[in-house]
Amino acid sequence: MEPKCSLLSSQKSALMPVVLMFAFVFIPLVASANPVMLNPTSLLAFCIVAFWAMLVEAGVVALLLAFRGAAAFPVFVAYFILNGAVFLFVFQPLLVGRKSPQVAVLEALVVLIDAAVIKLLVAFNPFQGDSYRGVGWVRSLVTSSIGNALSYVVGFIATRRPWEMGTTVVQNSI
Repeated sequence: MEPKCSLLSSQKSALMPVVLMFAFVFIPLVASANPVMLNPTSLLAFCIVAFWAMLVEAGVVALLLAFRGAAAFPVFVAYFILNGAVFLFVFQPLLVGRKSPQVAVLEALVVLIDAAVIKLLVAFNPFQGDSYRGVGWVRSLVTSSIGNALSYVVGFIATRRPWEMGTTVVQNSI
C-alpha cells in the first residue's frame, strides 16, 4: 500500500511546478495598463504589468539556465530581484530622462546588463546544481535576449490589449 501512496505524492509534487508555470504565464494576459497616462489607477495597473513581465522573464531565464544544471529556484529569485533593480535604477531613469536614448538602445543595454547578471549569478555555488555544466557569455546573452523578448511581449500584450478590436465611428455628413 505504501508504494502506491508514495508514487501518488511524487506525481503531485512533480505536477506542481507545471501548474505554477502555467499560472505565471497566463495570469498576465488579464492585466492591462496605460503607461503613457499615469494616474493612480493606471500607475497601479502599470506596476502589475511590470511585475508580471519581470516574473515571466525571471521564470524563463531560470528555466533556460536549469537546462545547463543551474539551481532553478535560487536563480529565479535572485534574477527577479536583480532584474527589478536594473529596471528601476537603469532602464526607468534613462527612459524618462531629459535626453533619453531610443527605447531600442535602452533595451539593448538592458539585455547586456542582464547577460552580465546571469553570468555573475551562475558563477556562485548556491546557484549551481549538481549537474551544472557552465554558462558562457554567448549563452548568457542568448538567455537574456529570450527573457527580455518574452518580457516585452507580456508587457505589450497587457498594455495594448491586441485582442480588443478598436471601434471607429463613421459619421455621414449630409
